[in-house]
Formats: sequence, C-alpha cells, structure tokens
Amino acid sequence: MEMEMWNVWATNRIPGAIGGLSTIIAIWVAARFASVASEQAEENKTLFGKVLLTLFGGSVILWGIQVNLMAQANWSVTANAFKSMKEAGMEVSEGAMQFAETWSGEPSLLNQPVAIVFFLSAFAIILYPIWFKK
Repeated sequence: MEMEMWNVWATNRIPGAIGGLSTIIAIWVAARFASVASEQAEENKTLFGKVLLTLFGGSVILWGIQVNLMAQANWSVTANAFKSMKEAGMEVSEGAMQFAETWSGEPSLLNQPVAIVFFLSAFAIILYPIWFKK
C-alpha cells in the first residue's frame, strides 16, 4: 500500500509542475500587457483600461497562489495518508514516516516565504507600469 501512495504522490507532482510553469507564463503575459499599455500615449490611457489590467494581473496572481496551494496539498495529503496507514496498523517505512512528520502541515503561503515574495514582486511588476509614469 505504501508503494501505491508514493506512486500517486509522484504522479500528482506532474500537474503541480505544469501549473507552476503556466503560472510563470501567465505572469509574464500580464506583465507584458502592462508594459505595452504603459507605452501608450497619455490620451489613450483610460481608467477603465487601467482597472481592467489591474484585475487581470490580480487574477493571474491569485490563480498562481491557488496552483501553489494545490501543489502543496499533494504533499500534505500524502503525509497524512502515511500517518493514517501507521495508525491503522499497516507497515510503513521509516522514510514514509519522516516524510509524514515533515510535510503533514496544512498548505499555506506562510510556510513558503519565498512564494510570498515571488507573488508580491510579480504583482508589483504588473502594477507599476499601469499606475505610475515612467
């Protein structure tokens, strides 16, 4: 049973990797939209356009956070499954129990401070060209 859990965990890491890559691409697209919009003449810039780009950038960041938390959930769910297997009297390896002790916490950005910095700086990169003059 433990080997099946490891296989499910490994397989579920693939969507997390794809989600992470698509998040980076989406952030780049949002930043590019903001950059192109900032190069427009002042009379062509409208409040509606700025708000629309801000909402798009914000949704990209929130979507990226969701992808990050879903990828973390794979780790915590697998860790909790190992703990449940041990409590049910099944044989679980020492490596699986160390994994469970390390990763059994709930998914959160607070346990990933680099992710917080990444998403905040990406949002600033998106917002700055929209709302501030060069």
